[in-house]
Amino acid sequence: MKTRECFELLAAERRGALVVCALGMAANEWWAVTESEDTFYMHGAMGFAASFALGLALALPQAPVWLLNSDGSLCMNLGCLITEGGQQPANLRHFVVANRVYQTVGAVPMVGRGAADYALIARGAGIAAARPIADLESLRTALPAISAGPGPQFTVLEVEAEAGFLGTPPMPYEGPEMKYRFGRSVERRFGVKVFGPQGY
Repeated sequence: MKTRECFELLAAERRGALVVCALGMAANEWWAVTESEDTFYMHGAMGFAASFALGLALALPQAPVWLLNSDGSLCMNLGCLITEGGQQPANLRHFVVANRVYQTVGAVPMVGRGAADYALIARGAGIAAARPIADLESLRTALPAISAGPGPQFTVLEVEAEAGFLGTPPMPYEGPEMKYRFGRSVERRFGVKVFGPQGY
């Protein structure tokens, strides 16, 4: 299955969840599908989308939080799974786009691409609801339970590596603007204070 097809299904099931995207392919494809301005797109910090999403989920337990991670970013910060398993955030849904390559830098193969079992690693870290999904019909069937079930939920989307990824343009604004769009959206929706009087 293809990343774009997966994200189209996820977008239809989102129902107001806060979304955090890993940098590169995940962010660009999510923007292409949704043009979502209330999503946090990770800029220049490979591996840290998971840490940001976990912090967000713990700070706003009343808000569903979706993390659209990639296997490259996950492997850059694999310890995040131990923290996630230890904290057990009921509102966190962690999706990993697993194409087994570093797509953004020309589809360089990942180490362990044929052997690494991310769902098994997540279960070993304490995330009981962890599963791989390899086809669209299985994803369509599983999504309602993933959305409604107790978290954390960890889902590995086994997708194809795609040569045309770099033709997908990123969101048309940079980090500072994205930070304020996302933060102001959170303030409005949840009645919380993200920024101080000086704007940070």
